[in-house]
Amino acid sequence: MLIPRKIDHSPEMENFIAVRKVQLTNRHLNPGRTTHTLVDSQGRRPFAPFKELVIAHTPGTVGYYLMHHSIDGTGTDTWHESLEDAMHQGEWEFEVKPSEWVEVNEPYSS
Repeated sequence: MLIPRKIDHSPEMENFIAVRKVQLTNRHLNPGRTTHTLVDSQGRRPFAPFKELVIAHTPGTVGYYLMHHSIDGTGTDTWHESLEDAMHQGEWEFEVKPSEWVEVNEPYSS
């Protein structure tokens, strides 16, 4: 299930580890096949175009987050049961090929 939301910068995110990254280019779908909506004090509106996707998780827990970073600094995420599921969502939504993901192992930063 996709639940778009504004990225939370809570202390728990300090434990997030980025495991894959990809820069979105004009080769990728943008906007993607999923509509992400930002709801905040300014109202309801679509997110600015996404420039990067990062797959992150907290070691020792179940699931992976596909983090969507927008050109204006906002972002959202979707939760997936496995790394493969998160990569598949990036492929379906933006046409990111599996070979385009860069393997990383670093603290997550938005």
